[in-house]
Amino acid sequence: MWPLLAIRLSCVIMRKYKQPHGMRPLLYPLILFLFLPFLTKAEEAGPYVSKLPSIPAKDVGIYIEDLRTGDVVLDVNGEKLFTPASVTKLVTSSTALNTSSPAARFTTDIVAQGVISGGTLDGNLVIKACGDPTIESKHFPKNKGFADAIAAAVKKAGIEKITGTVVARYRQEYEQPTPDGWMDEDLIHPYGTEFHAANYADNLVSVLMPSGRTTPETPGLVVNRTGRNRRQRGSKAVELTSSMKIANPLPEVTMCQAVKNALERAGVTVGKNPVADSGPSKTVYSHKSPTMIEIITSLMYRSDNLMAEGMLRSTAPGKTRQQAVSRELDMWDSKGIDITGIVIEDGSGLSRNNKMTPYFLAEVLDWMRIHKNPNNQYVNIFPVAGRSGTMRGFLKGTALEGKIVAKTGSMRNVQCYAGFKIDDDGQPTHLIVLLLNNFSDRAALKKALEKLLLEKLS
Repeated sequence: MWPLLAIRLSCVIMRKYKQPHGMRPLLYPLILFLFLPFLTKAEEAGPYVSKLPSIPAKDVGIYIEDLRTGDVVLDVNGEKLFTPASVTKLVTSSTALNTSSPAARFTTDIVAQGVISGGTLDGNLVIKACGDPTIESKHFPKNKGFADAIAAAVKKAGIEKITGTVVARYRQEYEQPTPDGWMDEDLIHPYGTEFHAANYADNLVSVLMPSGRTTPETPGLVVNRTGRNRRQRGSKAVELTSSMKIANPLPEVTMCQAVKNALERAGVTVGKNPVADSGPSKTVYSHKSPTMIEIITSLMYRSDNLMAEGMLRSTAPGKTRQQAVSRELDMWDSKGIDITGIVIEDGSGLSRNNKMTPYFLAEVLDWMRIHKNPNNQYVNIFPVAGRSGTMRGFLKGTALEGKIVAKTGSMRNVQCYAGFKIDDDGQPTHLIVLLLNNFSDRAALKKALEKLLLEKLS
């Protein structure tokens, strides 16, 4: 274990003194030589014995560092790979804040494709979808009214009739199979909704049984009235036994239908079938999303999987998910952060294949703290212990309420936290990474983690 600890120390030294990434192989042997006596003594202390309930020591990953002194408060399996669950979102959000301005927005253009004459558009109204995950989201009420705004813009352009219909156009790279590691049983639930080029109303739809009627209206969504509550990978059919809100596999259809309905309410006649795209194109409306920092803060507080997938894809516009992940890892590698063994399948952490180390997450957090935290902008994207988001119930009523900001991650047999302890001015004083896998009692484990943090940080 001591060579890995030395490598971690060399990373800290390189970060502090801004050593070039190419110097890393030369520094490792030097660090090993200088610190070998101390590291050997540390190893003699024996393996870590977990004091946490219902979890083996080998499945505990902890790294806590005092940023004011550089002292390591606690390091347990810091070099080991763990399933991070939604802690993945902090890496996704950090990557997005490095590749786009916090003030950047998604822009969805609405184009009249064809000749406009005498109030008639001889062609289609085209939605140029760009992967904006926020369109008509309930989480951004100030940005709602997408379809009605389009209808008003079409009327303003003097169009009273569309011979074609409303269609969405986009790069096919956006439309990919579900990420590896997502479970089939996840896909029907609201948290398991997939990312598309055209996302609408959080990609959720309510199905009323036994009629199968959908809200919002989604033509073509087939609802089978028998069987288990499920939707299999790649299928457009849903099997239900009762009315419920489900992940919408056809958000593009829902979006186009909503725009068509709004046009017809505004008195614009719309055809039933698309016609071949031809003739000139005219942008009649451009829809702007909330800013990147607003989207990131919202998804981090609520742990929103769809918006996290959208943020990942925003880092590589028009590219595949795999290309976006490759760019993400290359970016962190270029900053001197060790990505050895790190596996990222998605932006949300819903994939069980994701693997990260406490050291990797600590390095990402520390780099962002140093380079991307003007006016505490980065720290403020995290939920606050005992007060907000997914951290609302954790450490509530303790001396650390309001003093820890962290992204949580949980799924079956996984409980994770990664973030900072902050001072009264909101400035980070400690790095905190807790990755726990393969436990048997979540409630007992969370209580023990609270006790641990209170012992180490109060």
